[in-house]
Amino acid sequence: MRPVNGNGVRRISGFPQGVRSSALIQEHPMADLAFVVTTIAVFALVALIAKGVTKL
Repeated sequence: MRPVNGNGVRRISGFPQGVRSSALIQEHPMADLAFVVTTIAVFALVALIAKGVTKL
């Protein structure tokens, strides 16, 4: 059987609301920064390749 909360309503989820919002969904600012820097580097590389191809 599932546990009953104070109002007599059975919970469907196995995780409490606090655990679900804080532990499973975490922000990683360094990962965001790495993604932005990598994206800029890729576009710069594509621009350099395109410039080199137009000179051929």
